[in-house]
Order: sequence, then C-alpha cells, then structure tokens
Amino acid sequence: MASRPRSAAPAGALTRTAPVIGVCLSLGLLAGTPLAHAAVPPARAAAPVPVTVLNSDFALPAFTSPVVSSNPHAWSVGSTAGTGTASGVWRTNAATSGHPAGLTAAMLRLPGEAANGLKQRLRGVRNGARVTVTYDESPGVNTSCTAAALAQGQTYTIQGEGGARTNRTTLPTTEKLPSNYWKPAWRTGVSITFTAGANEPLLTFTSTVVAAQNSNGSCGPLITNVRATQEPPPVDKTIPAGALPASEAFMGNDRRSTTADAVAYCNGAVNRCTFTAEEDYSFSYYAPARVAAETYLNCTRNTLNRIRPVSTSNRSYGDLPAVAGLPGSGTGAPTNMAHQYTRGTGISPAWTTSQDRQVTEIVQPAEVSWIETQGARRRTDGWFTATTQAADPNNDWRIHTVLDHPSTDLSDRIYQRTGPLTASEKQRCQSDRPNAPTPLGATTPAGAER
Repeated sequence: MASRPRSAAPAGALTRTAPVIGVCLSLGLLAGTPLAHAAVPPARAAAPVPVTVLNSDFALPAFTSPVVSSNPHAWSVGSTAGTGTASGVWRTNAATSGHPAGLTAAMLRLPGEAANGLKQRLRGVRNGARVTVTYDESPGVNTSCTAAALAQGQTYTIQGEGGARTNRTTLPTTEKLPSNYWKPAWRTGVSITFTAGANEPLLTFTSTVVAAQNSNGSCGPLITNVRATQEPPPVDKTIPAGALPASEAFMGNDRRSTTADAVAYCNGAVNRCTFTAEEDYSFSYYAPARVAAETYLNCTRNTLNRIRPVSTSNRSYGDLPAVAGLPGSGTGAPTNMAHQYTRGTGISPAWTTSQDRQVTEIVQPAEVSWIETQGARRRTDGWFTATTQAADPNNDWRIHTVLDHPSTDLSDRIYQRTGPLTASEKQRCQSDRPNAPTPLGATTPAGAER
C-alpha cells in the first residue's frame, strides 16, 4: 500500500527518503546535485606541457625593410585586445636585431602602445594552470636611441593574467655600430611564472621607458623568442550539471561579453568551425541515486508480488544561445553546430531521453520497497574554432563551452530496494482501520429501519 511521509526513525533504524505519492522523479533532476563519484583532485602533472605562442618571434607579416611598423600577426596593441588598431609596432629583422639565434624582434614603445602594451592570449591554457613564460630581451637598437637612453638599460613590465606585474630592466649598451644602429645586449631565457586567472590568460608586455628617452616612440626594449609551458589544473568532478562554467567567446585576443556573434559565425555553415574536446576534462559519470515514484509498505501477512511501471527521463545542460541547437536548448532539427559537435566527438546524443520500464517488485511482509534510479551522463569540455584561418589569427573566432547530456556509452541504473519497517511505519501498520462507528449498540439487534 502507498504510504504517507514518515517522521525520522529512531537511532539505529533504517532511514529512507520520504516517498512522493504517485510522482515519478525524473533522472534529469539528478544532474542538479554534485556528481555521484566525485574524486579527490589528483596532483598536478610532473612534466610541464608546452603552450603554443603564435608568431613568437614576430616574423609575420613579412619584412619589407630592416625596421617596419606593421602590427605583428596574433599580437594586439591598443586598449581593446584583438582590435589591432594602433599605428604599428616597430619590428627589427634578424640582421638589425642582432639576436644570437638570428631571430626578428619587436620593440616595446609606441605612443598608442605605452598604456596598453603588446598582448597575446595563451591558447589552450585553463584557469588555474601554473604557467611559465620564457623569452629573450635586449635594449633598443634603433638609430633614434640616444646614449643616455641606453646607458642604464631600458625598463618594461610583463604580466600574465592572474599574476602580478613584473618590472624588468634590460642590460645596458654603449656601442654604436657602423650602420648607425646600436649594438644589442641580449639576455636569453628570461622567465616569469604565474597562475592563470582566466581561460586563455592574456600575456602583456608594456614599456615603461620615460618620454625623455623615448625619442618620439622610436626607442624601446626588444623582445623575441616568446614561449610558454603550463601545469594544467586537475579536473573538477564536483561541479553539478546545473552550475556549469559559462561559455566564452574570443575574437583573436579579444574576449567578447557574449557568445552570440561567435555562435552566428560557426552556425552559418557546417564547415565554418570544428569542435575539439578537451579529453582530460571530459568524462562519463552516474548522477546521484534518487527515489523514483512511490514507496510501498507491506502491512499484510502475505508476500507482495506485482509488476511495477518505472518512468525515467534525462535532460541536457549548457548555456549557448538557442540557435546553436545544443544543450540546454537543442530540441529541434540538428544545426550546423550540432553537426560540428558530433563530428568532433563521435557522439550523436539525444539531448533529452525518457523511457518506461516494467519492474517485478517482490515485498515480504513487514518490509518496505522503493525504486532508486541513476542517470548515465556525459560531460564534454571543448572548443569550437574557426576552420578557415585568417592571415592574422586576431580575426579568428573561438568558443569554449561545457555541455552535459545523457550518456551514449553508459546505461541508466535502476535499483529495487527493500528493508524493514521503521518504528513509525510499524505503528502505522498496526493502527485501526479508519471506519465510522456503527450507530447501534453492540447488543442491539440490527433490523429494518434501525
């Protein structure tokens, strides 16, 4: 028989979640609680992982003279990262820079750059990663530099988003070459380490050379050979599906406030973008077990044997705009981005699932029976990236997103649970039937009209 909600059992008694009469609790609700198998975060990886730094020697676009002022590809100059609207960054070719490995270099100083720096986002680095950036530095070599400007070295700062700003001073130089350029003084292998405060943290170099030694923006320190490594953070399996991190959109080095424009681009054609899963941060799991439908108390003297219907359902979670056709709004025909997700993962999930099953339920006398369910789920962390790369990566779209949907490689679980009655349930089973009293006395014979 169906029970009513029960009071807490005494110490030592078996306790159960209070039943919900006639209601089947959806498996989709399970994803709103912490994961069933949350693990202690593992230690950081022993070996650092290389990080791609685009145009790390500032060689692109190609040089047309020993010193050029065209913006280096993949790097941004200006108050808004990614716009590349400044009047140009002075770059020196290999012969002029005098780098020991024959590399080109960028000069840190322009009127439009002074307050905003030279920037690039470190692709693939996650929030919380331990990042080490290594590069080479030298005082300026431009013919506009004066001896006084170079005699004590030149100053600048470097900062990784999430870390402290580091002040640097190059080696000094005092020798002028026959070409009228100054002899460089390269210091190689300069490094800083910081903890990323965001996904794809911004790396910024900014000159602090005073105006009196700047020669109208034509004299500043040189940097080149920028490279990076990271120790990625451990995967966090304790985040509920209902509290996934927000999706992020980037245009080059520019972090956009919404994902709408990036989604419109990727969704415009099936081959516009590709999806790549971050396998180390994607996993299948079981949601916590929850009671489904009613709890039955067998207050009879006989064994209860019956066929019981059990309904389960699973939903998806995500925060991309509805036009993307992905969780948690993807319920219609497949979109281009849904195709990109399927091709990138090999998974073609149903964003919502539901099933009706028949369970044989056997309940012994003075026992209680209930059904628990666990939804099988898949969490995918990854990137949509533009497939047609522009000449300058500052014009490429990227979207980071986390999706949580019904699993295609695990099956839902259903548990039939039985146990002894609690003290309050026994009291209920022993209570009198709720009958109305007979209006005649026990010794008064019953008859017509009585």
